[in-house]
Amino acid sequence: MGSLTGIDESLQYPVARRDESIVDDYHGFKIPDPYRWLEDPDAEEVKDFVQKQAELTDSVLNKCDVRDRLREKITKLFDSPQYDAPFKQGNKYFYFHNTGLQPQSVLYVQDSLDAEAKVLLDPNTLSEDGTVAITTVSVSEDAKYLAYALSNSGSDWAKFTSITWTHDSKGFFYSRYPAPKDGKEVDAGIETDSNLYHELYYHFLGTEQSEDILCWKDPEHPKYTFSGHVTEDGQYLVMYIRENFDQVNKVYYYDLSALPEGLEGFRKSNGLLPFVKLIDRFDAQYEVVANDDSVFTFRTSKDAPKYKIVRVDLREPNNWSEVVPEAERDVLESASAANFNQMILSYLSDVNVVFISFTSFLTPGIIYQCNLKTETPEMKIFRETSVPGFDRSEFHVHQVFVPSKDGSTKIPMFIVAKKNIKLDGSHPCLLYGYGGFNASITPSFSVSRTVLMRHLGAVFCIANIRGGGEYGEEWHKDGALAKKQNCFDDFISASEYLISAGYTQSRKLCIEGESNGGLLIGACINQRPDLFGCALAHVGVMDMLRLHKFTIGHAGFSEYGCPEKKEEFDWLIKYSPLHNVRRPWEQDPDKPSQYPSTLLLTADHDDRVVPLHSLKLLATMQYVLCTSLENSPQTNPILGRIECKAGHGAGRPTQKMIDEAADCYGFMAKMLGASWIE
Repeated sequence: MGSLTGIDESLQYPVARRDESIVDDYHGFKIPDPYRWLEDPDAEEVKDFVQKQAELTDSVLNKCDVRDRLREKITKLFDSPQYDAPFKQGNKYFYFHNTGLQPQSVLYVQDSLDAEAKVLLDPNTLSEDGTVAITTVSVSEDAKYLAYALSNSGSDWAKFTSITWTHDSKGFFYSRYPAPKDGKEVDAGIETDSNLYHELYYHFLGTEQSEDILCWKDPEHPKYTFSGHVTEDGQYLVMYIRENFDQVNKVYYYDLSALPEGLEGFRKSNGLLPFVKLIDRFDAQYEVVANDDSVFTFRTSKDAPKYKIVRVDLREPNNWSEVVPEAERDVLESASAANFNQMILSYLSDVNVVFISFTSFLTPGIIYQCNLKTETPEMKIFRETSVPGFDRSEFHVHQVFVPSKDGSTKIPMFIVAKKNIKLDGSHPCLLYGYGGFNASITPSFSVSRTVLMRHLGAVFCIANIRGGGEYGEEWHKDGALAKKQNCFDDFISASEYLISAGYTQSRKLCIEGESNGGLLIGACINQRPDLFGCALAHVGVMDMLRLHKFTIGHAGFSEYGCPEKKEEFDWLIKYSPLHNVRRPWEQDPDKPSQYPSTLLLTADHDDRVVPLHSLKLLATMQYVLCTSLENSPQTNPILGRIECKAGHGAGRPTQKMIDEAADCYGFMAKMLGASWIE
């Protein structure tokens, strides 16, 4: 079915059954969905498809000669101690630490920063293969109790929960969805049912979960999610209400001191907590920074797309005052109270940000201890991560601003490479992007990408395209809904810049993205298959017409739109990766080209973006480009890597991260013709 670059045999793709009878009518448009059967993860036919694809992919990866060297080098660099910034609760300090190659980081506790640290919770003892991870931790006010949430095999089922203790340490508030599938025992993470009817509960220590108090639900709005937050003084329970992934929320509150017999007495009432509605519309994001009795300070995007600090007295809920106005250029990323009368504000400026816990492209990790009690805050290094064999002086980081397709917008892009490389187009290049959900992709250290630069002579780049949060809410909105195409145009402009500036050439350029970034990769290879040599799409959103049918996909309406509305269907059908696979050589016969070598990555327990997205796109690409033709010009491989006992990405054991990086970048090196430099 076509020959594989650098491998002396034709690639035999498994033939997947096409059910031509499945055709949906969207506003008069007939849209076939021949691989609908791939949506059922329990079906034997689907398991057989996955097995055959895995065998095919393994046969190719086994011939990627630098893969084992990559795995060895990445493992060596991973094997150094890593620390998270400590946090204080009560009279104790808590932090996560990994000695290097432990599957999961371990939670430690110490009585003071100089005291001996003791293991508090080691998730590595909870499974033989390291696939049980800690997702949420919350320590009681008196530091006597720890509440935590676990994820099995990467499942995201306990999504959108926070744990917040009452100050008497008798229990905590948390959120949950009703148990899946009528309470039947299921393997959490492989179900695809839509997540609806979120609820807020209170749990008393020493009681069964079945006795927990239901504090809030809203059956009239099944898509709403609720998260509780007890204020620092212990007096108020603040509840944030969201409908989807849009950066807007309502704020309700309840004065816990108003319960005459406390929550024990409320247990007998059989009603919901009588929350007061402070903000009852989805017009902006509101986040409590602190409160002084009834006077609350918020970080908000209300009339401030780059965020500002405001204050309100609950006794005069219509009288809001501005404390810190919106900055002209910089985005107020976070705000926290300190020392009773101080605030720590973190601003993002042209995507460069300094945290107390600091990382950059060339800095593995430094944790600063900052003393706010002195007149001028003192900063000293508390812990520093060193990676053996890594010399930052070998590399250079450069930020450029690339003109977008419309010419009026500048797209920031970081370029990291060995110092003094020749701009002669000879280098393999990895370009990463995301562009969605107001998320900012800021500089951080990556062991595997450092190995690519050092040992493959690669250039590594991040394009901060529209749709992200790098310049606030306007930047986000410019890459969402009807303007989603801007994301793909920006990423294509960044790719063209790297070629025109002499960093690389099309056949040596690999693009990579995850989740919404996987959608980015899928759309870009459809729109410009000639521009790239390789594509790595992780856990991507690929079927834009059926995303909302599964787990939490409906929350994406705020970002992408709803296919059941005619105008929004018109946006989605134009870029949905599954529905836009075309044969490039038929589109422009004078310019024969093919799709880049493509690896679609997913995981069997991904219940955020379920695996069917990648499986359906994989079957479609293999059919349209390869198996439906006698002698296809598509000789670059189209492969799928399906990870077992893993999810959307969070909580993966160290070894799975190393294996995936070796597979991805081993494949990339083979497809781009990159050779090993010792």
